[in-house]
Amino acid sequence: MHGRCLLIALSLFAVAVFAGEPKEYKKGTLDHWEVHTGSVSCSSHPTLLLGASAHCSNPGVRVYHVVTEDGFDYTVQPDIWDPFKSMALGQEIQYRIDSKGQFWTPDPMNGTCPWPCTGEQRKNYKQNGNSRHEAKYFVALVERRKTDSTPKLTNKDIVDMSRVGLSETVIVAKINASQADFDLGIEALSLLKQNGVSDAVVAAMLQRASH
Repeated sequence: MHGRCLLIALSLFAVAVFAGEPKEYKKGTLDHWEVHTGSVSCSSHPTLLLGASAHCSNPGVRVYHVVTEDGFDYTVQPDIWDPFKSMALGQEIQYRIDSKGQFWTPDPMNGTCPWPCTGEQRKNYKQNGNSRHEAKYFVALVERRKTDSTPKLTNKDIVDMSRVGLSETVIVAKINASQADFDLGIEALSLLKQNGVSDAVVAAMLQRASH
């Protein structure tokens, strides 16, 4: 009887230990990765590294850039497990930063089955992994992500430029040099025509929106 009670008590203690305190995660986006292999580098964004290739077959140190909701770019390197390697760029991820500045992300499929691994708990583990398991990444660099605060060109801007008498050449040049947020629906195109916007300018708007 005492032995059975002791076993139950140990089981409850183990469950409590494995459960631990709930972890609070923030959200970020897996932006891009880079691999550094001595004198050779490759990247998922070749333009980010001079002479880099997106086809990386060489072994080396892989680092990831995670852009967070609060506008920071974390450059992180995996410790043992690397769930980011199987994720698509642009995918949303969860993360937390501990008191030592280390970066953690949920990694249920690489965890072990929590003790006691029997019955429903074992079945759930086979399907969903261990929800308490995390992968650790070392933070190499944290930078504030630069944002483009320049207002985007709109239909109203095009109408205003046409009304003040700017030439087609000037308006088209402005369209090509600016970020745009045009409304190019049938009704919006009709309103542009009614407000004196030329076909050449509308064509430039359509071309800009396609990029």
